This record gives sequence, C-alpha cells and structure tokens, in this order.
Amino acid sequence: MNRHTVENYKMLTRVAAFAEKNVSAFPKSSPAAEIQKSLAAAVRELADLSSARISADTAVRSGRNARKADRDTLISLMAQADLTARALESDRFRTPRNRSDHALVVSGRAFATDIEPLKKEFIGYGLPPDKVTAAATALERSLLDYSAGKARRAAAIQEFEEKLEAAMGPMRRFEALLANTLGDNHGVMTEWGAARTVGKVVTRKRVVEPPKAA
Repeated sequence: MNRHTVENYKMLTRVAAFAEKNVSAFPKSSPAAEIQKSLAAAVRELADLSSARISADTAVRSGRNARKADRDTLISLMAQADLTARALESDRFRTPRNRSDHALVVSGRAFATDIEPLKKEFIGYGLPPDKVTAAATALERSLLDYSAGKARRAAAIQEFEEKLEAAMGPMRRFEALLANTLGDNHGVMTEWGAARTVGKVVTRKRVVEPPKAA
C-alpha cells in the first residue's frame, strides 16, 4: 500500500473511535448510531484485510528468498555439469547463456535427456542427472509460489483500497451530521479536527549534485 492509503486508513480509524466516543451526544432521532456502526464495521474489515496483506507480504518475501536459493543451486549444478562434460570431452551439455528463470528450468529439465549416453560417466563423476532435474523442479516450484504470493498481495491491496474508499461514504455522512448538529461545540469540533486530519505524505526530493569543475 502506498503512504497516502496508509494515512487515510489511520484517519478513518481515528474517526471511528471519535464516533464511538461521541455518538451519544447526537439526538436519538439522528442516523448517528447507524453511521457509527458502519464506521466500526469498516475499520474491523480493513484491519482483517491489512492482516491478509501482511501475510501476503511474508509469502512474497519467503518466495523471493526460496527462488534465489533454488536459482543459485541450479546455476551451480549446471556449472558443474558443464565442467564435467568438458572433462569427458563431450559437447552434449553447456551452461545456457540465457540465465532467465525460465531458461534455467527448461535447460535443467532437459539435462537428463541430453546427457543420457553419458549418464554412467556423470554418476561416476559424482553428478547424477536426477540431482540437476530435482534442482530445476525446485526452482520451478519456488517460482510458482513467488508468483502466487505476489498475486495474493496485489489482490489484498486492491480489496483494501476498495473497502477504504467505500468507508469514506459513512465518514462523510458523519462529518456532515456532526457539523449540522454539534458544529457550535468548540471542544468536540477541535477533537474532530485532530481525528479527521490526514497525515502528510512527505516525498523525498532527489538530490542533484552540482557539476564537477573541469
């Protein structure tokens, strides 16, 4: 979530707390109680969605680490396979120039087939083909987990933003009701102003270094 969304969420949480504290000050005939319940429900739902987003962040981080570890393992095994093939004076395998994740997985899966005539020799040199195939499978699996984690995080953020925007409706209704009913109560309105304020999002300015003297 971006900082603006986070600050709006904090503001809505304060507004919901303010509404709960001051709902009894409104006439019973007003919609204050109904709006207050809507705000409280929205904040609870947003808290759950925030937890889901944090969980998705953890899954993405875990998936990224697993992807890197599995990628490094497969690259290392392929380097060993390349070294072994050269030692056996065979051109049946060379480390792929394309180091993309997809290319590595494809090459790793094809390794066992490519060096089938030299399978016994590779095993004798301590590099059984199944070891490379297993590493390719592990990388493929970690890539899928990483992608799934990113999809979960994107969905959680989108749903959070949609629910937050929807919650602004009750907040605005409460704001109008407050101004019309308790607008002359200086203490309440001061408290409301503090709750309603959205924190400023500070953007760092890019520091441009002066040109060096010739």
